[in-house]
Amino acid sequence: MRVTNRSLAAFALLVLVGLSLAACSTSATNAGPAQVPQFAGAGNKDLGVLPTVAPLAGETTAPLIGAKTLIIKTGQLDMQVSKPEASAAQADGIVGAAGGYVSASGRSGDADKLVISVTYRIPVAKWDATLASIHGANGGGTLKILNEQIQTQDVTASAVDLDARLTNLRAADQALLVIMTKATTITDTLAVQTQLTTVLGQIEQLQGQRNQLGDQAAFSTLTVQFEATQITQTTSATSGWSINGTVDEAAATLVKVGQGLASLGVWLVIVGLPVGLGLVLLFLAYRFFRIVRRRTAQPPTTI
Repeated sequence: MRVTNRSLAAFALLVLVGLSLAACSTSATNAGPAQVPQFAGAGNKDLGVLPTVAPLAGETTAPLIGAKTLIIKTGQLDMQVSKPEASAAQADGIVGAAGGYVSASGRSGDADKLVISVTYRIPVAKWDATLASIHGANGGGTLKILNEQIQTQDVTASAVDLDARLTNLRAADQALLVIMTKATTITDTLAVQTQLTTVLGQIEQLQGQRNQLGDQAAFSTLTVQFEATQITQTTSATSGWSINGTVDEAAATLVKVGQGLASLGVWLVIVGLPVGLGLVLLFLAYRFFRIVRRRTAQPPTTI
Protein backbone atom coordinates (compact mmCIF):
# COMPACT_ATOMS: atom_id res chain seq x y z
CA MET A 1 0.00 0.00 0.00
CA ARG A 2 1.41 3.41 -0.92
CA VAL A 3 1.93 6.03 1.78
CA THR A 4 -0.14 9.21 1.26
CA ASN A 5 1.36 12.65 1.83
CA ARG A 6 -1.16 13.43 4.57
CA SER A 7 -0.39 10.22 6.50
CA LEU A 8 3.36 10.80 6.19
CA ALA A 9 3.16 14.41 7.43
CA ALA A 10 0.89 13.44 10.35
CA PHE A 11 3.21 10.61 11.38
CA ALA A 12 6.31 12.86 11.26
CA LEU A 13 4.58 15.49 13.38
CA LEU A 14 3.53 12.95 16.03
CA VAL A 15 7.04 11.48 16.17
CA LEU A 16 8.61 14.90 16.69
CA VAL A 17 6.12 15.91 19.39
CA GLY A 18 6.63 12.66 21.30
CA LEU A 19 10.42 12.79 21.14
CA SER A 20 10.55 16.51 22.02
CA LEU A 21 8.56 15.84 25.18
CA ALA A 22 10.88 12.98 26.06
CA ALA A 23 13.97 15.13 25.47
CA CYS A 24 12.80 17.73 27.98
CA SER A 25 12.79 15.20 30.82
CA THR A 26 15.52 15.72 33.47
CA SER A 27 15.17 12.32 35.09
CA ALA A 28 17.99 9.80 34.80
CA THR A 29 15.45 7.09 34.07
CA ASN A 30 14.81 8.71 30.70
CA ALA A 31 18.38 8.19 29.58
CA GLY A 32 17.57 5.01 27.63
CA PRO A 33 16.73 4.86 23.94
CA ALA A 34 13.56 6.69 22.98
CA GLN A 35 10.87 4.45 21.54
CA VAL A 36 9.05 5.62 18.44
CA PRO A 37 5.28 5.19 18.85
CA GLN A 38 3.33 3.08 16.35
CA PHE A 39 0.06 4.32 14.88
CA ALA A 40 -2.75 2.40 13.27
CA GLY A 41 -3.68 3.50 9.80
CA ALA A 42 -2.90 3.11 6.20
CA GLY A 43 0.61 4.57 6.42
CA ASN A 44 2.02 2.37 9.21
CA LYS A 45 2.15 -0.87 7.31
CA ASP A 46 4.64 0.49 4.80
CA LEU A 47 6.72 2.45 7.33
CA GLY A 48 7.14 -0.53 9.64
CA VAL A 49 8.80 -0.36 13.08
CA LEU A 50 11.48 2.33 13.36
CA PRO A 51 14.89 1.24 14.67
CA THR A 52 16.20 2.05 18.14
CA VAL A 53 18.81 4.72 18.61
CA ALA A 54 22.35 4.30 17.34
CA PRO A 55 24.97 7.09 17.23
CA LEU A 56 25.59 8.67 13.87
CA ALA A 57 28.80 7.79 12.04
CA GLY A 58 31.73 9.90 13.23
CA GLU A 59 29.77 11.37 16.15
CA THR A 60 31.28 11.54 19.65
CA THR A 61 28.94 9.98 22.17
CA ALA A 62 29.02 10.95 25.86
CA PRO A 63 28.46 7.86 28.05
CA LEU A 64 25.73 7.87 30.63
CA ILE A 65 27.08 8.81 34.02
CA GLY A 66 24.77 6.75 36.19
CA ALA A 67 25.82 6.95 39.82
CA LYS A 68 29.21 8.52 39.07
CA THR A 69 29.66 11.90 40.76
CA LEU A 70 30.93 14.75 38.59
CA ILE A 71 32.60 17.61 40.50
CA ILE A 72 34.01 20.86 39.09
CA LYS A 73 36.73 22.32 41.31
CA THR A 74 38.17 25.84 41.02
CA GLY A 75 40.62 27.75 43.21
CA GLN A 76 42.30 31.12 43.76
CA LEU A 77 45.72 31.41 45.43
CA ASP A 78 47.40 34.75 46.15
CA MET A 79 51.06 34.69 47.23
CA GLN A 80 53.58 37.40 48.10
CA VAL A 81 57.06 36.39 46.95
CA SER A 82 60.41 38.11 46.73
CA LYS A 83 61.07 36.66 43.25
CA PRO A 84 57.78 36.58 41.29
CA GLU A 85 59.25 35.42 37.96
CA ALA A 86 61.24 32.59 39.55
CA SER A 87 58.24 31.50 41.64
CA ALA A 88 55.95 31.47 38.58
CA ALA A 89 58.47 29.40 36.62
CA GLN A 90 58.72 26.92 39.50
CA ALA A 91 54.92 26.61 39.68
CA ASP A 92 54.78 26.04 35.90
CA GLY A 93 57.17 23.12 36.30
CA ILE A 94 55.12 21.64 39.15
CA VAL A 95 51.88 21.75 37.15
CA GLY A 96 53.55 20.40 34.01
CA ALA A 97 55.00 17.45 35.94
CA ALA A 98 51.48 16.65 37.19
CA GLY A 99 50.12 16.50 33.63
CA GLY A 100 48.52 19.95 33.69
CA TYR A 101 49.09 23.05 31.62
CA VAL A 102 48.89 26.87 31.62
CA SER A 103 45.62 28.11 30.13
CA ALA A 104 46.16 31.86 30.67
CA SER A 105 48.73 34.27 32.11
CA GLY A 106 49.35 37.99 32.57
CA ARG A 107 51.62 40.49 34.33
CA SER A 108 51.52 44.10 35.46
CA GLY A 109 53.85 46.55 37.20
CA ASP A 110 57.60 46.26 37.63
CA ALA A 111 60.29 45.79 40.29
CA ASP A 112 58.71 45.70 43.78
CA LYS A 113 55.25 46.30 42.23
CA LEU A 114 55.39 43.36 39.80
CA VAL A 115 52.31 41.07 39.80
CA ILE A 116 52.18 37.86 37.71
CA SER A 117 48.85 36.01 37.35
CA VAL A 118 48.72 32.46 35.92
CA THR A 119 45.71 30.16 35.41
CA TYR A 120 46.48 26.44 35.54
CA ARG A 121 44.44 23.39 34.48
CA ILE A 122 45.33 20.51 36.81
CA PRO A 123 44.18 16.86 36.55
CA VAL A 124 41.57 16.37 39.26
CA ALA A 125 43.30 13.24 40.58
CA LYS A 126 46.48 15.27 41.30
CA TRP A 127 44.84 18.44 42.57
CA ASP A 128 45.73 18.13 46.26
CA ALA A 129 49.38 17.12 45.71
CA THR A 130 49.93 19.83 43.10
CA LEU A 131 48.36 22.54 45.26
CA ALA A 132 50.56 21.52 48.21
CA SER A 133 53.67 21.73 46.01
CA ILE A 134 52.72 25.19 44.70
CA HIS A 135 52.51 26.36 48.32
CA GLY A 136 56.30 25.96 48.41
CA ALA A 137 57.08 27.64 45.07
CA ASN A 138 59.22 30.42 46.55
CA GLY A 139 61.61 30.64 43.58
CA GLY A 140 64.62 30.59 45.90
CA GLY A 141 63.39 33.58 47.94
CA THR A 142 60.74 34.36 50.51
CA LEU A 143 57.06 33.40 50.25
CA LYS A 144 53.89 34.37 52.10
CA ILE A 145 50.37 33.09 51.31
CA LEU A 146 47.95 36.03 51.37
CA ASN A 147 44.71 34.34 50.32
CA GLU A 148 43.42 30.91 49.29
CA GLN A 149 39.90 30.00 48.19
CA ILE A 150 38.67 26.67 46.82
CA GLN A 151 35.17 26.12 45.37
CA THR A 152 33.48 22.88 44.30
CA GLN A 153 30.33 22.40 42.23
CA ASP A 154 28.43 19.14 41.79
CA VAL A 155 27.25 18.97 38.17
CA THR A 156 26.23 15.30 38.17
CA ALA A 157 22.52 16.09 37.73
CA SER A 158 23.23 18.47 34.85
CA ALA A 159 25.39 15.89 33.09
CA VAL A 160 22.74 13.16 33.48
CA ASP A 161 20.09 15.51 32.12
CA LEU A 162 22.25 16.35 29.09
CA ASP A 163 22.88 12.66 28.44
CA ALA A 164 19.16 11.91 28.53
CA ARG A 165 18.29 14.79 26.21
CA LEU A 166 21.05 13.80 23.78
CA THR A 167 19.78 10.19 23.71
CA ASN A 168 16.27 11.27 22.83
CA LEU A 169 17.42 13.78 20.24
CA ARG A 170 19.48 11.08 18.54
CA ALA A 171 16.38 8.90 18.51
CA ALA A 172 14.50 11.72 16.79
CA ASP A 173 17.34 12.04 14.30
CA GLN A 174 17.18 8.33 13.40
CA ALA A 175 13.40 8.41 13.14
CA LEU A 176 13.50 11.38 10.79
CA LEU A 177 16.05 9.61 8.58
CA VAL A 178 13.70 6.64 8.24
CA ILE A 179 10.77 8.94 7.49
CA MET A 180 12.79 10.71 4.81
CA THR A 181 13.36 7.39 3.00
CA LYS A 182 9.57 6.98 2.79
CA ALA A 183 8.85 10.47 1.49
CA THR A 184 7.34 10.52 -1.99
CA THR A 185 7.32 14.24 -2.79
CA ILE A 186 9.82 17.07 -2.72
CA THR A 187 7.62 18.98 -0.27
CA ASP A 188 7.67 16.12 2.24
CA THR A 189 11.42 15.67 1.80
CA LEU A 190 12.11 19.36 2.45
CA ALA A 191 9.83 19.40 5.49
CA VAL A 192 11.63 16.41 7.05
CA GLN A 193 15.01 17.88 6.11
CA THR A 194 14.15 21.10 7.97
CA GLN A 195 13.22 19.16 11.10
CA LEU A 196 16.34 17.04 10.75
CA THR A 197 18.55 20.16 10.58
CA THR A 198 16.92 21.54 13.73
CA VAL A 199 17.48 18.30 15.63
CA LEU A 200 21.13 18.06 14.54
CA GLY A 201 21.71 21.64 15.68
CA GLN A 202 20.29 20.84 19.10
CA ILE A 203 22.49 17.74 19.31
CA GLU A 204 25.63 19.74 18.55
CA GLN A 205 24.72 22.39 21.11
CA LEU A 206 23.99 19.92 23.90
CA GLN A 207 27.02 17.80 23.04
CA GLY A 208 29.21 20.90 23.36
CA GLN A 209 27.75 21.62 26.81
CA ARG A 210 28.27 18.00 27.84
CA ASN A 211 31.89 17.99 26.64
CA GLN A 212 32.56 21.23 28.52
CA LEU A 213 31.23 19.75 31.76
CA GLY A 214 33.43 16.70 31.29
CA ASP A 215 36.52 18.83 30.62
CA GLN A 216 35.91 21.07 33.63
CA ALA A 217 35.49 18.03 35.87
CA ALA A 218 38.56 16.24 34.48
CA PHE A 219 40.86 19.29 34.81
CA SER A 220 40.40 21.57 37.81
CA THR A 221 41.16 25.28 37.42
CA LEU A 222 43.59 27.12 39.72
CA THR A 223 44.50 30.80 39.37
CA VAL A 224 47.71 31.80 41.15
CA GLN A 225 48.82 35.40 41.67
CA PHE A 226 52.51 36.02 42.39
CA GLU A 227 52.86 39.46 43.99
CA ALA A 228 56.29 41.01 44.59
CA THR A 229 57.23 41.74 48.22
CA GLN A 230 57.05 45.47 48.94
CA ILE A 231 60.38 47.10 49.95
CA THR A 232 60.10 48.93 53.31
CA GLN A 233 61.66 52.37 53.98
CA THR A 234 64.35 50.86 56.24
CA THR A 235 65.22 48.25 53.63
CA SER A 236 65.30 50.87 50.92
CA ALA A 237 67.57 53.17 53.00
CA THR A 238 70.08 50.43 53.83
CA SER A 239 69.96 48.79 50.43
CA GLY A 240 73.41 48.86 48.77
CA TRP A 241 75.21 50.47 51.77
CA SER A 242 78.50 49.09 53.14
CA ILE A 243 81.23 50.44 55.42
CA ASN A 244 83.93 49.53 52.91
CA GLY A 245 82.22 51.51 50.21
CA THR A 246 81.85 54.54 52.49
CA VAL A 247 85.55 54.43 53.49
CA ASP A 248 86.53 54.18 49.85
CA GLU A 249 84.36 57.17 48.92
CA ALA A 250 85.84 59.25 51.78
CA ALA A 251 89.39 58.36 50.77
CA ALA A 252 88.62 59.24 47.18
CA THR A 253 87.26 62.63 48.29
CA LEU A 254 90.40 63.33 50.38
CA VAL A 255 92.62 62.47 47.43
CA LYS A 256 90.64 64.84 45.23
CA VAL A 257 91.02 67.64 47.81
CA GLY A 258 94.78 67.02 48.01
CA GLN A 259 95.00 67.01 44.23
CA GLY A 260 93.19 70.32 44.13
CA LEU A 261 95.53 71.92 46.69
CA ALA A 262 98.58 70.60 44.85
CA SER A 263 97.25 71.98 41.59
CA LEU A 264 96.67 75.35 43.25
CA GLY A 265 100.28 75.38 44.57
CA VAL A 266 101.64 74.65 41.13
CA TRP A 267 99.63 77.49 39.65
CA LEU A 268 100.81 79.84 42.37
CA VAL A 269 104.47 78.98 41.78
CA ILE A 270 104.40 78.98 38.00
CA VAL A 271 101.87 81.73 37.36
CA GLY A 272 101.24 83.55 40.61
CA LEU A 273 104.87 84.23 41.60
CA PRO A 274 105.97 85.96 38.34
CA VAL A 275 102.72 87.90 38.13
CA GLY A 276 103.01 88.92 41.77
CA LEU A 277 106.65 89.96 41.37
CA GLY A 278 105.74 92.04 38.34
CA LEU A 279 102.95 93.75 40.23
CA VAL A 280 105.33 94.56 43.12
CA LEU A 281 107.86 96.09 40.70
CA LEU A 282 105.13 98.17 39.07
CA PHE A 283 103.99 99.39 42.46
CA LEU A 284 107.54 100.36 43.51
CA ALA A 285 108.08 102.17 40.23
CA TYR A 286 104.85 104.07 40.75
CA ARG A 287 105.81 105.07 44.28
CA PHE A 288 109.25 106.21 43.11
CA PHE A 289 107.71 108.31 40.35
CA ARG A 290 105.37 109.99 42.82
CA ILE A 291 108.20 110.88 45.21
CA VAL A 292 110.35 112.31 42.46
CA ARG A 293 107.49 114.35 41.09
CA ARG A 294 106.59 115.71 44.50
CA ARG A 295 110.16 116.89 45.18
CA THR A 296 110.41 118.47 41.75
CA ALA A 297 107.24 120.41 42.27
CA GLN A 298 108.39 122.03 45.60
CA PRO A 299 109.84 125.66 45.22
CA PRO A 300 113.39 126.28 46.32
CA THR A 301 113.88 127.81 49.75
CA THR A 302 115.48 131.38 50.08
CA ILE A 303 117.82 132.66 52.83
